[in-house]
Amino acid sequence: MNKIKALLLIAALGASLAACSTGDGGGGDAGSSTAGYTVEVSELDPSAYPADYPLIPSADFATAFENLKDANMDGSLSSYQDVADIFGVDGAYYVNNDFEADDIVYKYYGWYADGGESVLITFEADGNDLNYYAYAGNGIS
Repeated sequence: MNKIKALLLIAALGASLAACSTGDGGGGDAGSSTAGYTVEVSELDPSAYPADYPLIPSADFATAFENLKDANMDGSLSSYQDVADIFGVDGAYYVNNDFEADDIVYKYYGWYADGGESVLITFEADGNDLNYYAYAGNGIS
């Protein structure tokens, strides 16, 4: 029980630090399409992540990924914040990779584990809101 409390406290501390970090334009909440972490690559690469990204321990990442899959299946994911809450940290925004189709802009964010696993999440951008659309796991199933 104490181990779980410690992990939750660490996750909350990490989220607080991410929200209060460098002041570079956002914390990646549902009301903002600007993330605190960014990935600048010419093509989507699920293994590329920012040097300052707080990698999630693999065991915690696996648990969060299972929670993501469950929430996806039951339709309870709706926003960026829903996903950030599951992983306990902000995702990293793939800056140069927005995709537009039929006047809908899709934005890509990644969450990363210290064991090399990652998940790429696609959001529909509706103004400044990021609405959950889909996910793809990398190195995890």
